[in-house]
Amino acid sequence: MKTVIPKASLTRGMAPDEWLQPLFSQSIAAYFDAEAVLDPAQSKTPPEIHQYHLGQALFMDSKFEAQRFRRDMAMMARHDDTDHLSLQYFVRGSNKVVNGAAEYIEQPGNIYAVNLAYKIDAISENSEVLLLVLPRELVRREIPQLTDALGGIFAQDSASAQIFSHHMMALKHSLARATAEETPSIIQGTLGLLGALVQGGDITASAAQQATLRTMCSFIDRHLRGPDLGVESLCKQFRCSRATLYRLFKPLGGVREHIQRRRLMACFKAIAMQSHRRIFDIALDYGFVSPSHFSNLFRDYFGMTPREAREAGNQPPQVVTRIELVKAPVGVTAREDAETMWQWGRTLARTGSLATGDVD
Repeated sequence: MKTVIPKASLTRGMAPDEWLQPLFSQSIAAYFDAEAVLDPAQSKTPPEIHQYHLGQALFMDSKFEAQRFRRDMAMMARHDDTDHLSLQYFVRGSNKVVNGAAEYIEQPGNIYAVNLAYKIDAISENSEVLLLVLPRELVRREIPQLTDALGGIFAQDSASAQIFSHHMMALKHSLARATAEETPSIIQGTLGLLGALVQGGDITASAAQQATLRTMCSFIDRHLRGPDLGVESLCKQFRCSRATLYRLFKPLGGVREHIQRRRLMACFKAIAMQSHRRIFDIALDYGFVSPSHFSNLFRDYFGMTPREAREAGNQPPQVVTRIELVKAPVGVTAREDAETMWQWGRTLARTGSLATGDVD
């Protein structure tokens, strides 16, 4: 028997209007701290969200009045398993975003990468937005050139932007009728289209390059502690020239830069979670031999010192919205759907699991 794609929603009528904003904030609390910009008394329309679980990814269709979305380093340290990539298409409205060191304005006419591996501070106006949330390992495996993407991924109003925007709209209109059995094809088709559009040029050549880059990125992540990891060792391992290596890693900002970013991310997670170890001992594990140089690199990349990252990681998890809503006099279905969406975001990294109750 065919089954529908798992879906959760928050819409007007499911709960009193004044509770839909805190429920909305709860539904996306795995990614951001969200709050309405307007005073509740000034609000005319409460937020609305529909979310589909596609097994390996989440698709969201959301409408909201002006909001502020924040993801700071303390939140990242507590939620290091939600460092997903969110691809966003604004049907209407806009969003002014600071994402890591990048600043950009999301608006109709392009697809934007909001990268949860970096700090986020964003203020949106009254908007309607479609989101495709991809776990980091899926991106690294299937579309590695988007691993560190920030901002618009196509030229504004380009053919590529329009094609993928139309695909996002097609998902919005089709997923309610699709079946769970179709989700693998939907995801693979979406990733294939996205990879081809991002890479551009000859599709056959692009596919070969992407496969090679995926293999190299996987090798790098497995050997981050190796003292010889670098251009020479990669050229020797994969029997390629420096020119080829540099060309493959150009979309990721360069091979040396990519290795350094991956090592810094590994240090961040270890520092936040291994409080029993000295910070510089962890840095040494990943090839950083100067305490001052490591500290400067870390601060430039994350916007905080290694010690601040450790302190943030030691803070207890905060799920205030969830605790409040359990006791709130809201509709049972609305509360359950907000909880379900929150759980889906937290457990998406467990590729292939439908996280409707499987929460640590």
